[in-house]
Amino acid sequence: MNLLYLGLLLFVTLLTTLYLASSKAIFAFSDWTFHAARVEEIYLNLKSGSFFTFIAARTFHNTGAASFLFYPYIFFYPWAFLRFILSPVNAFYAWYALVTFATATISYFSMKAYSKKSLASFIFSLVYTFAPYRLYLGGAVFGEYLAVTFLPLLFLGIYEVLWGDKKKWYLLAISGALVAYAHILSVFLSLEFAVILFIIKLITSRGISKDRIKSLLLSAGVCVFLVLPVIVPFFTDFIGQGLSSAKPSISYTMGPRYLLLNSFSAQKGWKLSFMLMLTILTAWAFIKSRRNWIIYGLGLFACFLTTRYFPWKLTAGTPFEMVQLTARYLSYASLFLTILFALGSSSVLEEHVTGRKKLALSCSLAVFMALFSLSSLSVYRDTLKHVQDMPKTSANSTQPAPFKRLRDYNYYNQFNYKILFGAFDYMPKSSLTSVQKQNSLLMHQAYLNGKTLTLSPLIKANQISYQVKSEKAADVDLPVIAYKHTTVSVNGQKHAFRRGNRGTVVVGLKRGQNTVTVGYKASPVFYLSIFISILSWLALLIYLVKFKAKYAQ
Repeated sequence: MNLLYLGLLLFVTLLTTLYLASSKAIFAFSDWTFHAARVEEIYLNLKSGSFFTFIAARTFHNTGAASFLFYPYIFFYPWAFLRFILSPVNAFYAWYALVTFATATISYFSMKAYSKKSLASFIFSLVYTFAPYRLYLGGAVFGEYLAVTFLPLLFLGIYEVLWGDKKKWYLLAISGALVAYAHILSVFLSLEFAVILFIIKLITSRGISKDRIKSLLLSAGVCVFLVLPVIVPFFTDFIGQGLSSAKPSISYTMGPRYLLLNSFSAQKGWKLSFMLMLTILTAWAFIKSRRNWIIYGLGLFACFLTTRYFPWKLTAGTPFEMVQLTARYLSYASLFLTILFALGSSSVLEEHVTGRKKLALSCSLAVFMALFSLSSLSVYRDTLKHVQDMPKTSANSTQPAPFKRLRDYNYYNQFNYKILFGAFDYMPKSSLTSVQKQNSLLMHQAYLNGKTLTLSPLIKANQISYQVKSEKAADVDLPVIAYKHTTVSVNGQKHAFRRGNRGTVVVGLKRGQNTVTVGYKASPVFYLSIFISILSWLALLIYLVKFKAKYAQ
C-alpha cells in the first residue's frame, strides 16, 4: 500500500504544481524578494565556481549584507541548481514540487510510524501537506514553509523519546537539525510545544525515567553537533557585534470569529481547512484515549495562541516577541488537529470499506484533495491574471519592491528594487538610525574628502570592489557593511579598516587611483564546524544502519 499511497501523493503534488506553473508567472508578495535574492546570489556564486555564500555581493543592492551567515539557506541549493537547467519561473515551481512531495512523504511515514495505519497516514499526509496555511507559505514565506516539512518527524521524535521507543532518540536529533537548517524561529516555536509535552509527561506519568532523560539529552547533544554550521556564525560574528535582527514584536493577531469563518472559505491563507475546523467542533465526541485528548488540547491551544485573546501584551520585552506573527502557530494547530482527523475518519472508513473499495476510496480522496487544493490556489492564479508585471527601475533604487507579477523576461527586475522585508536584517544597528543612512547604502554612496560619491561596484563571489580616485590621502567610507571577519585590500594588498558611523567599511587611501576590495573570510572555526557536522551525520548514518540490522534480528 505504501507505493500506492506515495503514487497518489505524487499525483496531487504534480497536479497542483502544474496548475500553478502553467501560469508561467510568479506573484512577488510578502517575503518573496528576500528569498529570491538569496537564491539568486547562491546561483550566481555557484556559476562562478564558489560553493559557499557568506555576504550579498550581487544582490541586496551590493551592500554585503550577511543574511547568509545568520539565516540558514542549505535547502535553497536545489532551487539554485535547478536554475542551471530551467528558466527562473520553472526552476521555482520545480523546487516547489520537490518540497511539497518531500512534505507529503515525511508526513506519511511519520504518521505510519505513530499510528501503524496506512489509510490514516495517507489521509494525514494529504490534509497536512495541502492545508491552506501551508499553501500560503509556499507562495513566499519559504523559511517557515521548509520548516513545516519536518514538523511531523520532529513531533514523532518527541513522542518516541517521552512515551514510545526511547531507542529511537535519533528521530528527534535528525528532525530537530532539519528544522534548524530551515528556519531558526521554527526551532523556538517547536521548543515551546516540546516543553509543554515534557510537562504533560511529568504530570501524567508522575515523573520520567532516567533512560528517557538520557535519550532526550543524547538527541539534543547530537542535534547540536549536526547543526554546528548554523550555530557557530552567531558566536563568531553576531554576539557582541551590535548587529540587528528581525524586529521582535507581536504585530498581528486574529480574532476567533475570523479564524472560524475564514476557515470555511476555499482560499489559501491564514486559516485552517474546514476539515480541521470540523475536527475542533466534533472531536471531543469520539476521543477515547488520553493520548488523543492531549493532542486535541495541543491543537486547541495552538489555535488560541493565534488569537488576540491570548495575553500577548504580557510577552513584551521577552523572547516570545520573536514570534512576530501569531499565525505561525497555525502550522502546529494543523499538525495536531490533522492527526485526530486522520485517525477518526480512517477508523470510520475502514469499518465500511474493504478490498477494491479501499483502493477506489483512496483514489477518490486524492482527487478530492487535489480539487480542494486547486480551489484554494485559484485565487492566486486569478491574481496572476490581473496584477501588472513588475516594471524596471534603476539599479540603485530606494523604492520597495511592489507586489507585482514576475515572468521569465522580467524576473531580474525585482533585484533592482529595495527588498521589502529583510533588506537591512543582520546589519549593524548604526546603519539603521536614519532613512538617509539606509538609502545611502542602497544608492551605492561613498564619502571621500567631505564629498558624496556614487560608485559602481565590481562584483565577484563574496567580494565587492570599487575604483576610488582621491586627490590626497584620505579615508573613504564605502557602501559595504563591515563584519567581524570582513577583509579589505587596497590595490591588491591587505589593508586595515574600521567601521564607520553607517556600520560600513572605512579605509585610508593614498593619493591617486585606488582599487578597494571588500570581502569576507569565514573563521577557521566555521570550517571546523562543517567538518564536525559532516562527521556527525556520517556517524549517525552508520549507527542507524547497525541499529536497523540489530533491530531486524
